[in-house]
Amino acid sequence: MKNLYKCDLCGSANLEFVEVIHDYNRGFKGNFDLYKCKNCELMFLNPQPTVEENLKYYTSDYYQKIDEGTGIKIVKIVKNFKFSLQKLYAKNPNTSKILFPFSQFVRGIKIIQNGRYLDVGCGNGTFLYNLKKINPTGEYYGVEPGNFNEEDIKAHGLNVIRGTLEYAHYLDNYFDVITLNHVFEHVPNPSETMKELKRILKPGGTLIIAVPNLNSFAYKIFGKFFYQLDVPRHLFDYSDKNLNIYASKFNFKHKVKMRYGAFGDQTTFIVSGLHWISSKIGGNIWIEFHEKMIKGNLFIIMIFAFLYVALTPLTLLLNLLKFGDSVEIWMRK
Repeated sequence: MKNLYKCDLCGSANLEFVEVIHDYNRGFKGNFDLYKCKNCELMFLNPQPTVEENLKYYTSDYYQKIDEGTGIKIVKIVKNFKFSLQKLYAKNPNTSKILFPFSQFVRGIKIIQNGRYLDVGCGNGTFLYNLKKINPTGEYYGVEPGNFNEEDIKAHGLNVIRGTLEYAHYLDNYFDVITLNHVFEHVPNPSETMKELKRILKPGGTLIIAVPNLNSFAYKIFGKFFYQLDVPRHLFDYSDKNLNIYASKFNFKHKVKMRYGAFGDQTTFIVSGLHWISSKIGGNIWIEFHEKMIKGNLFIIMIFAFLYVALTPLTLLLNLLKFGDSVEIWMRK
């Protein structure tokens, strides 16, 4: 474990203890302390597990094969629907205004003919593979420290390095577009990571970072039961304000745009609520539900689907008001 004595974002040593939190999402034992910088309000685990220590908290479903899970018909339908949305959005990001009810299901991306793309924390490579199908002219790279299936990655024609971004040590000014989708909160050295991202991004290139949003309505309601705190895998917790400060700190010329809710806020409300209920009656309802859904329990899937649809109007409104549970920022070098 590593202790932090200064804020990574602003350098202040004026830190305050927030609360003790547990791994509600996956049920690993242990107590984890959350701290907050009084100056810029960046929140983080302190002390933090090292990279090696933290790998044990990532279960195998983080790295399933690209086409795995499509045997269940409903899963296949959802995946195909999401891919169709991603394809439409990637080719014309302005369609997000038309697709607003569904735009939260897709990741932000910019299509460049013959462009060079890097997905940091690419997991099993699904996003890169889908992007390659959408834009065959591009070159697609990924970096992932976890235990992904190397043979599967190579079979899909992807260039993925096992390790950290610093370990990969790409050339200066190499990539046209770099994406980090719910990855930045996992890295133990955000400022060093931002510095490296700027080094390898081409002048005029686009950096897209999506993270859970501490300035969300869901966090304000559920607090430590907020699904997207996800300790101890998430080492830092950001607000939209924090992301803007990071962009300014590393002199990105232009903050192109911010987009809220690019993850699926309904899931956050459902799971956070289950965590809160579990704290009152004991056990871990979410883990039990999740295991049953993976096994194809139709009753549980239907309950989840009903709640998902019922919560959609609320989450769409919150995204419009910029209180969505995730935030995505586009920066240009």
